[in-house]
Amino acid sequence: MSLVFDAHSHCFPPMGSGSCYPELCVVATQYHMRHVGGQFLRYGDKVPLDATVPLGDKDGISWLPDLHFRVGRFGRAELTYNGDDYYFHFVPPTLGDSSCSAEFLVTQMDYAGVDRALLQNDLIYGRLDDYLADCMQRYPDRLVALAQVDEWVGGTPEQLSRARRQIQELGYAGLYFATGGFCQVDFRIGVNDPSLKPLWELVAELDVPIHWYASELRRPRLEQYLVEIAEFNQWAQTYPDVTCVLTHGLENLRIDLDRPDRFSVPTEILELIQRPNWYIELMLHKMCYDSEFPPYHPELPGIVELLVKHLGADKIVWGSDMP
Repeated sequence: MSLVFDAHSHCFPPMGSGSCYPELCVVATQYHMRHVGGQFLRYGDKVPLDATVPLGDKDGISWLPDLHFRVGRFGRAELTYNGDDYYFHFVPPTLGDSSCSAEFLVTQMDYAGVDRALLQNDLIYGRLDDYLADCMQRYPDRLVALAQVDEWVGGTPEQLSRARRQIQELGYAGLYFATGGFCQVDFRIGVNDPSLKPLWELVAELDVPIHWYASELRRPRLEQYLVEIAEFNQWAQTYPDVTCVLTHGLENLRIDLDRPDRFSVPTEILELIQRPNWYIELMLHKMCYDSEFPPYHPELPGIVELLVKHLGADKIVWGSDMP
């Protein structure tokens, strides 16, 4: 019997408060949700928020508008604009305290027939160094996790020690690196900045993979996404022996939904994943979220067929983004 491995799941304590969710996480989450502005609904009458309100004049935390952004109960992100409160379901309403325990996730895995899951570790879910280690310890045959660093200072001694502890002492299996973290310094650096060289050298020394999330969300979105992929290609030339996974594969599918070439695979991504140690994570159900039944959109089988033809099935991993 084959093993069903979900390459993208999450566990986290209640978001929005507590020692695992400092103000830094609130800011990261607000930045991450700027582009879903029109999906925030006003309490009471569900009138959508003007989509431009959360964006700010420029990209980066220096331009985030003051909207009293917070994470509430039942998986809702909330903000206040012109005296009215709005909400957006960041995670499902079944998560009453906006948490996802290891027990909850494993129960869902049993229900869906998933054998093992990789816990991705983005700052928007909290500072989870010890929390995810505890999840792995309680379910060693079901859960494995990725380490987290503060990306914008990832090469500093503090962050290097943090990564080394997670991997060598706590049993983490690799590093999760979201480029959206660079918003904390208004994108003054990127993945090829010399300040990050010590981090990449540590990853190579420890011989663990990096799971990359191209999440800068800068404008114009599609052009900047492809710039990020080009930067990964440049990085890969410098570190060809490091195993890497492009998470949230094919983000282009959920940008500018009316584009005639929406359902295509950019050549920049094909070039990247063709590299010997690179893989792509597919979560097409999220990339086609605007469809009533996303996994069954008629355009998606052709994309999978193209990837298998050009890259090989062994280059593709599946991620659910549970919960």
